Amino acid sequence: MPLRTGALLGRDADVERLTAAIGLEQSDGGSVVLSGDAGIGKSRLIARLVDDAAGRGWRTAVGHCVGLAGSTLAYLPFLELMTALEADSPEVVARVAAVHPALGQLLPGLRQDQGVVGDAVIDPAGVATAIHALLTALGADRPTLAVVEDVHWADHSSRDLLTLLLTRGFTTPVALVASYRSDDLHRRHPLHETLAVWARIAGVEHVELAGLTDAAVRELVASTGSAHLPDPVAGEIVRRAEGNPFFAEELAASAAAGHGLTGGLSRVLRSRVDALPEDAQLVVAAVAVGARQIGHELLARVVDLPEDRLDAALAATVEHHVLETCWPPAYTFRHALLGEAVADALLPGERLRLHRSYAAVLAERPALGPASELARHAAASGDVDTAIRASRAAADAALAVGGPAEALQHLERALCWLDDDVPLRDDVTMAASDAALLSGDVVRAVDLLRDRLDHPGRRQAPQTRAELLARYVLGSRVLDLPHDPLGLTAEALTLVGDEPTERRVRVLTARLQALVDHEGAADPAAAAAEITTLTEEITKLAGLLGLPRATAELRTILVRLVERRADLTAVEEQLHLVLDQAPSDDPVRVRVLHRLGSVHYRRGELTTALATYDAGAELARRLHVELAPFALECRLLGALLAYQLGDWDGALARSAVGPEPMAETTRLYFVGTDLAVAAGRGDPLDRQLLAALRASWWIDGITAVYSVPAVDLLGQEGRIDEALDLATDILATLDALWGTHEHIAIRLAALTAGQCARFALSADPRLRRRMRDVTRLLLDRAEGLAVSQETDAESWAWQARAHAESVRLRWLLDRGDGDAGPRAEELVEAWAASTAAFEAYGDVYETARSRAGLAAALHAAGDDAGARAEVAAARTTAQRLGARPLLAELEASLPSASEVSGIPELTARETEVLGLVARGLSNGQIGKHLFISTKTVSVHVSNVLGKLGAASRTEAAAIARERHLLP
Repeated sequence: MPLRTGALLGRDADVERLTAAIGLEQSDGGSVVLSGDAGIGKSRLIARLVDDAAGRGWRTAVGHCVGLAGSTLAYLPFLELMTALEADSPEVVARVAAVHPALGQLLPGLRQDQGVVGDAVIDPAGVATAIHALLTALGADRPTLAVVEDVHWADHSSRDLLTLLLTRGFTTPVALVASYRSDDLHRRHPLHETLAVWARIAGVEHVELAGLTDAAVRELVASTGSAHLPDPVAGEIVRRAEGNPFFAEELAASAAAGHGLTGGLSRVLRSRVDALPEDAQLVVAAVAVGARQIGHELLARVVDLPEDRLDAALAATVEHHVLETCWPPAYTFRHALLGEAVADALLPGERLRLHRSYAAVLAERPALGPASELARHAAASGDVDTAIRASRAAADAALAVGGPAEALQHLERALCWLDDDVPLRDDVTMAASDAALLSGDVVRAVDLLRDRLDHPGRRQAPQTRAELLARYVLGSRVLDLPHDPLGLTAEALTLVGDEPTERRVRVLTARLQALVDHEGAADPAAAAAEITTLTEEITKLAGLLGLPRATAELRTILVRLVERRADLTAVEEQLHLVLDQAPSDDPVRVRVLHRLGSVHYRRGELTTALATYDAGAELARRLHVELAPFALECRLLGALLAYQLGDWDGALARSAVGPEPMAETTRLYFVGTDLAVAAGRGDPLDRQLLAALRASWWIDGITAVYSVPAVDLLGQEGRIDEALDLATDILATLDALWGTHEHIAIRLAALTAGQCARFALSADPRLRRRMRDVTRLLLDRAEGLAVSQETDAESWAWQARAHAESVRLRWLLDRGDGDAGPRAEELVEAWAASTAAFEAYGDVYETARSRAGLAAALHAAGDDAGARAEVAAARTTAQRLGARPLLAELEASLPSASEVSGIPELTARETEVLGLVARGLSNGQIGKHLFISTKTVSVHVSNVLGKLGAASRTEAAAIARERHLLP
């Protein structure tokens, strides 16, 4: 498809900026995201860029996204890009395809050469890697410019593939440019969330194309051949165009043709079409109702004109700059706004007849367009049955190329056309739920099933309802939404019937899972007997029906019973048995690896656990289920483990959202690692992110767990009251959802007490009382939980840490109140135990933090040599991780020369503030005296009180005079 052409005026600065951004002169490449309103000149600027690049010997290729239903065709712009690159450099493409076979899935010629038959499933990660490798190889051959236009119409897969390419960048001279309409975006537009990710990618230049100046618009109007327009008319065009060159051209052309200035641009645009011959208007209307780009053969069959008249009509549309041609033979509007104006002007009867023509042609000749187009036209013409069949076919096609989000769109569109009383709605609902699950949107998957269960219609078969109930129970178990799994599976058993079917196996499995999850509920003995019966029947039916996956899933569920006996060795043996017997391509292996990783995790075998989780995530990618719940958990837990092992960059890489589309609730699962790293490095708290997490607590309690690092972030920013609020809210939420036995309460207590310790000496009486009350609640809970070092090494370490923080807090608070409090030896003993526990567990950062606490305790006990040794060991870790708060704490732990002599070391500013405090000045008066803010004075006063160990300003003044700290 050719780029739009036209005069490029008033864009010299923009050309220079883009030229520099893509490294055109230096031939070193770069990435640009170009945005602007429709008609503002993005395509003309890109055309200039492409021409300049080609003139310098660069290889160039352009891919276009299309609007309407075409937006659901996965990888559409990259199909165009790859085709152009293959035509330009077939040898390079063939060489890369030999190493990355996924590239062949996007190029029909390569598919045949590779012997691919049928619709092979495309792995999105494989496609992304292949395209990145191809562009890199092309850049090594010679500088290459790749452009993707109109990303606001891009499909999920293309948007996320662009994200990956922008994130990775290129090591060879490759320039990547993506453009989109900024005026098309709104809060719920699918590109809106993607742009937030792009904004954080380093090295990507973002260029917002502004409107032209009035002088440039006047020059543009003159260049169109409308120089004879009267000045008032030209001035009116300039005013109404508002810097938009396309609007200006259209208004000028309409005025020059004698149409005058109409009441709106759409009428101006339609006036161009009204001037065309009748056959040409018919062609334009057909193109407007079709997709953005219409192939010649499809258009010819829809309009049904004799060949000579069709050719004449098309020639007229091109000559009058309404349509443009491209190769392979196809047609598109010169500008999308023109097509939209034509479509809006059609009468209902005209639109209906055209939709019927498209539906008839596509039904007869499906090769002329995607199934999604047939579905759209059939639905618009009232042929719901055809629309539903086509939507299901489009969903299958989307899944075949690794696009579950696109498949979900097609299936949900089909659901809109199905009445509740139509039995087919059950099958489509289950298919849509599966697609939602594969796309990572568990909430959507469950909601679809719940809606059908609540609105079954009058013809729903009992066996079908049983399967819906089973699927609902199995899907809901990973969320914390209220439901009754035992009651629902009991109902399903009464409905499913006794026939030996796969549906019965699914219902039996759901019942077994519910019993194991809820430990038999009120009658454990009866539940144990039922579990035995269910196990026997599932085993028998799986063998009879040839369902090895059902057998593997059964064994994985039963492992939970072994795990409850705290016999991790037996659990590991059972899981390895399942792995040995499950087929290599069975997704149940992902679930088994997830459970196996958890066994190693609970033992404290962090390196082995990380490798196991990574293996589960990699297997999920190869099986194209990387967004399913257990696959996502493998990624998530791998990220958390990498964080604990001290590989923070690796943790962030694992938690980063890659090219796959992902539901908002699922995205939130991965921010726990980001918050933990942010807390460790002393980055500011993202309040919007925390708010989003809090909004999801009652949907899935794990998001409350992922909010725990925010306690450290709030404390580091001095907002201790907010930190206390957050801690109590997290505890109350988890108590309500999961009960009072969850071990996360131990970590929550330790972190909260640690932040309170930072403010213990400077807090006012109210805050001290609140810190005492909240930490007592949390620490009592932490100490009351039974923890085994052998089966939960992490919680064991955090319990030792919580005890150390409790001793430190009592040391500080009781000393501040004039009481004796714990002895220094007790403080040293507690922090030594915390350090040893975390070191044995393998958590690198928490070991270093415990060493900092131990250093302070040793210094308090008079062992400065020991304190320095602990500080030195912890500083190495803190420096490698970039842990600024820990480095600051370590500096405070080192005894200075003045501390050894008993005199606290104050900065020059703190000495000034202390002198004014001793004179009785308030914080406001001190601020005016020193020309600093009252808030800054408050910080200095708090630091002085802490260094002097004073509980009040009066006491600080007395200590200063006693120790001769003031001049």
